[in-house]
Amino acid sequence: MARRAHEDAAFREELFAEVVRDHAVDAAWVLTHLPKTDNEYIAEHREELVEIATTTNNVSLRRITLTLLERIDWSVFDPDDVPQYYVNLLDFSMEHLMMAEEPYGVRSLCMKLAYSLSLPYPELLGELKRSLLMLEPSDLGSGVRCTYNKILKKI
Repeated sequence: MARRAHEDAAFREELFAEVVRDHAVDAAWVLTHLPKTDNEYIAEHREELVEIATTTNNVSLRRITLTLLERIDWSVFDPDDVPQYYVNLLDFSMEHLMMAEEPYGVRSLCMKLAYSLSLPYPELLGELKRSLLMLEPSDLGSGVRCTYNKILKKI
């Protein structure tokens, strides 16, 4: 299905419409298997994906939409003029990376997104570092701990 979505723009749009309209986890999962050359398509829909990721109660859909958002190049925005959904995603990511009740995959994706979104802002990178240092590494799963360590090294 991902190959078909890659080759057929109408089918790709149909899948995306199912994600937005019906919060279809399966359709979103197919979109995560698009090749990296389709990241620009995903980027065109970042606002809708942020809305879904930050509001859904479905943990699987949250993780999958965050996975799609993590593929996007967020450096394309002028640091002095960012859209509200960018701020919403940054706030969500900073909050949810700290939440022990979130699944490890969501926390790891939130760490990655918070880092990507904070890059143009040294003060936000400092805030992210302080937030990460408040976490107890021994309480993190191995995958989250790996992400945690990599991001701290980058900062």
